Amino acid sequence: MKNMQVVSSPWTLALKLLLPTFWFCFFGGLAVILLFYPLEDLKEPFTPTTARLMVISFVLSTAGIYYLLFFSIKWVSMDTENIYVSNYMKSYQYTYDSIARVEENRMLFWNKVTIHFHDATQFGETIVFFGSYYWYYFLKKHPEVLQQLLPQEILENLEKK
Repeated sequence: MKNMQVVSSPWTLALKLLLPTFWFCFFGGLAVILLFYPLEDLKEPFTPTTARLMVISFVLSTAGIYYLLFFSIKWVSMDTENIYVSNYMKSYQYTYDSIARVEENRMLFWNKVTIHFHDATQFGETIVFFGSYYWYYFLKKHPEVLQQLLPQEILENLEKK
């Protein structure tokens, strides 16, 4: 293994593990308390049933939003020969030849990078991570990797500019 460069955002750990753990412990606990606590003294416009339903729907909707936005993100590092992907439980190594294409999109405050593989990997056919400054730094420092990741048409357009 050569010098690996972590290219995923430092926010990956917080968004993948820490935030949901604290968020759902707090709000899930609040929902459980409200389910079993007598709320007969609650004033209008809320009835006890309405208050319980609102808290439960809030917890379930934030769980759905978390699942859609952050559940699939992975920790990624690269060297000149391989890409290393982890979900903080298991880590796998892939060659650049197994990558079909790479897409980048701006999502909230992060740069969402999606790597599509030719064949299914242990994490599926796509890997999603939030790219950091080091994603660009690594690609600039290693143009041979950039040539393997980007389609030839894009590379030709970059050379013209």
